[in-house]
Amino acid sequence: MIYELLKRHEANFFIMYASSKDPNFYYAVGMKLPDPAFYAVGEDGTEMLVVHEMERRRAERESRVKEIVSLSDVGFYEKVKELGVEKALAETYAEILKEHRARKILVPKEFPSFLYKHLSEHFEIEIVSNPFSKLRSVKKSWEIKEIKKASEIALNALKFFLEIVKRKREIEELRKRVELFVYEKGGLAEDTIISSGRRSADPHFVGEGIVEKHVIFDIFPKVRASGYHSDFTRTVIIERDEEIVEMLRACIEAKNEAIKIIREGIEAKEVHDKVCDVLEDYGYKTIRQKAKEGFIHSTGHGVGLEVHEEPKIFNSEDKLRSGMVFTVEPGLYYERIGGVRVEDLVLVKKNGCEVLTRFDDYVEVVP
Repeated sequence: MIYELLKRHEANFFIMYASSKDPNFYYAVGMKLPDPAFYAVGEDGTEMLVVHEMERRRAERESRVKEIVSLSDVGFYEKVKELGVEKALAETYAEILKEHRARKILVPKEFPSFLYKHLSEHFEIEIVSNPFSKLRSVKKSWEIKEIKKASEIALNALKFFLEIVKRKREIEELRKRVELFVYEKGGLAEDTIISSGRRSADPHFVGEGIVEKHVIFDIFPKVRASGYHSDFTRTVIIERDEEIVEMLRACIEAKNEAIKIIREGIEAKEVHDKVCDVLEDYGYKTIRQKAKEGFIHSTGHGVGLEVHEEPKIFNSEDKLRSGMVFTVEPGLYYERIGGVRVEDLVLVKKNGCEVLTRFDDYVEVVP
């Protein structure tokens, strides 16, 4: 994909300058780097990573990039004395690119402006969508294993929540207990949604106060060692309200009917349309009808190094590919009563899909 992108834009280099906090950079270099580093891939097969001297040995052991260069190797520290850090970096990277006969360079949208300004004085530069975002949408087998680990943590976190919610009803305390549980299992969960009452009609409201008749439990932990996430939601019935229960049953059916049609080759919008079809048959309004209440968001999104990444399960004509991992999460939201949502994470396969978060769809707490 990188080489196709270079050819299409008549460029001969794609470069990034970032740390491993950027999931695309982390995916490209295959190691954690706390400080920004320079990565370049060329049409001639050149692929290099330029790091601080203190990271050289670790990069040589851990990075998937074969050519590792330290800033000491390329005279950066001599330039700093005269030019300052930012200008010295820019001059150093410009020299490296010139040595590799760069003429036109592609950079991602998040590329630092100070480097862009200087490099544009030496090369033609074009800003593009980061191609690694698309590459990341199809997971390798080892990535799927990590996502399955995160999914197991998510499922166990809900089981833990179902036990403690029988004794505790303070949402902030519940969230703290759940997120500590996740940490002890090797994961990291932040802003876990435990949303109850009428405010659960706000899909991303994390929740506060006391658990009422029902609660949306939405957790998206990552495995700390690898950085790969899961995403999983259940609406938990604490005290039966028939209107809420009916909304939940409609969402459960919509989710399951959509999952039935997922396979390699279908368009993302077919999955979204199936969810809308089911909910509209129940008499609920959907985003397809430009509704302001009811089902008011997309059907799903990719999950991996980010909780929200490619593919988008909405009105897209992009075809699903084997190895894609994404959510199916129909929800219904009404300000006067609250919201419900049910969400599973699925792995696309040639003739179907695998649900990675298997759990009872209808969950009710029995005192």
